[in-house]
Amino acid sequence: MSRILWLDGLEEHNANTLERFIYIHGTKHEDKIGTPASHGCIRMRNADVIELFTLVEEGTSVFIRE
Repeated sequence: MSRILWLDGLEEHNANTLERFIYIHGTKHEDKIGTPASHGCIRMRNADVIELFTLVEEGTSVFIRE
């Protein structure tokens, strides 16, 4: 795993994302990107999450949608 962006939900039903270990992170299984393989995390290719990590600051709002 290359980088982790920790999420802290703002909506009541997502307020415990940090405690549920739901993150945006890289993966060593890049061949499985696009298929469900975790329990809520957003898995990204390592190069992509490394770039994203450099672009966002702590406290940046993130909107996740299907």
